[in-house]
Amino acid sequence: MRFLFLVLCGLLFGFLCKPAEAVVSTLVADTKSGLVLASRNADRVQYPASLTKVMTLYLTFEALEEGILQWDDPLPVSEHASRQPKSKLYLKAGDTITVQEAVMALIIKSANDAAVVLSEALAPNEETFAALMTDTAEQLGLKNTTFKNASGLHHPDQVTTASDMAVLTIALINHYPTYYPLFKKSSFTYKGKKYNSHNMVTRYYKGAEGLKTGFVSAVGYNIISTAKRDDQRLVGVVIGQNSTIRRDRQVIRLFDKGFAKIKKQKELSVKANKKEEESALSRTAQVIKPDLGTFLSVARSQMVQTKQVASSYLANQQKGVLGVAFLDINDFTSVEEGDASPGWGVQIGAFYSQKSAERAAKRALRILDGTDKTIKTTESYPFFRSRIYGFETQQDADTACQKLRGYKIQCLPLTPIS
Repeated sequence: MRFLFLVLCGLLFGFLCKPAEAVVSTLVADTKSGLVLASRNADRVQYPASLTKVMTLYLTFEALEEGILQWDDPLPVSEHASRQPKSKLYLKAGDTITVQEAVMALIIKSANDAAVVLSEALAPNEETFAALMTDTAEQLGLKNTTFKNASGLHHPDQVTTASDMAVLTIALINHYPTYYPLFKKSSFTYKGKKYNSHNMVTRYYKGAEGLKTGFVSAVGYNIISTAKRDDQRLVGVVIGQNSTIRRDRQVIRLFDKGFAKIKKQKELSVKANKKEEESALSRTAQVIKPDLGTFLSVARSQMVQTKQVASSYLANQQKGVLGVAFLDINDFTSVEEGDASPGWGVQIGAFYSQKSAERAAKRALRILDGTDKTIKTTESYPFFRSRIYGFETQQDADTACQKLRGYKIQCLPLTPIS
């Protein structure tokens, strides 16, 4: 009787404590056009788990391209980084790891300690880096994504959607084609030990290029994967599956469905005129978000155009913080009408767009912990000067500039204007 009682209690307890059935979010899209070829619950807010590391890598690639980091730079391992739970490389506080090793550790091993090392190389601390991640997500058009750490360890306020993860992946592919092939790697060696990828889709699906997997108990098993056949590349996202096998099978089915639809569209285009083809496309696909394809192409062309304009205006062009070209601040510090602002100030750049100037100032404020400071982005055609005011003394402004220069941010103190 006692045994039967325990069994019944166990069954009852299990029933009462069983979590609600997880809602799985899925999406497959064409990376060129941004067209969604199939989706389900794609805009449902979910926990990203280690898919978070895609944004950490995006910002690392940006820093590499802009010279803020070098591939072989030795990065220090902090106590905070060393205490991260697995998956990890078991880095020790006081040790160093190169940028390249840390990047490969994220892609292959999904190492949480390496993610923190990278975050602390680009910001004063992981919390500040997470704010930068969220700002970047907003800049890229991710409407329902908030980051709270660099690794994807569970945080109740760290959320995303399948749609947002697809947009981030498309942005990474388009903005950093030099680094994107790293995701095809299936293994890497660190200190004599070989680590293999968690992504089985790359092994078993023709054309799969890999990207990122993740798991936290609060959501289940997640994956972003890409696959290319001929000149078509697809991105597939699955969030919230209950096993790795089901997750991998589902993303493979998404790829099959996506490539089948593309094949059908090509067949239709042979038989129909352009107007009929566009009508067929509209019936078989949706856009991830309005004008996503245009947004990405325009953003990329603007970045290229910005660099071209910069080189023509200034022979000794310097590169700005996190992917924004700007000119030597010493050439653009004249006072103009509307500049009046109390207190000492600092100028951190002359940018080609107001949004870029504001973004640079916000990052500088986070580094300075300047919650009581004021950002001003004054237009001086064709530039926008990025300035921060509210320092009480020249020494305060000088100290701020010294700290910012330590993060490779140009800075020049500005005299108070009344």
